[in-house]
Amino acid sequence: MTNILAADGQIGPENACKLEASVFLLREHGLHASHKPMRAVRLPSARAVRAAIIASLRHGDATLDGTARACKISTRTLQRHLGRMGTSHSAMLAEVRLSIACRLLVDSSKRLSDIAKFLGYTNASSFSRTFVRLMKVQPVVYRQQQLARKQERARLRRRTCD
Repeated sequence: MTNILAADGQIGPENACKLEASVFLLREHGLHASHKPMRAVRLPSARAVRAAIIASLRHGDATLDGTARACKISTRTLQRHLGRMGTSHSAMLAEVRLSIACRLLVDSSKRLSDIAKFLGYTNASSFSRTFVRLMKVQPVVYRQQQLARKQERARLRRRTCD
């Protein structure tokens, strides 16, 4: 197909004939716009994507493909959508993993290896390294600090209620 745009990117009067010829050729070969309309896709919210990632972690399939399948959209559509939201699947996965890790460290007595396995890490040391990189503290130390804070809040609550 010939270039129909002028140097400034506009369709000038001298190119109008070329444009009409191009449209005619497309129609002639059955390539017109009404050939096959695209279906509208409902894009998931950030909350829905996070929920899909959480569900995929439970099933052991915390991949982009698994998340896209759970959201009922294509992998590429999910990537584009997350990009427009200013994030990526890997960033959301890291955020969800960290949030769940923090909650499990404080609200359960699970071993680090069990938490690491649940979150899809290969072993407890890779989980610990990632946790330290993101939180600047070892998971065991984080657990101790948070439990101490929890106990202190409970003690203060009891004191104000008495």
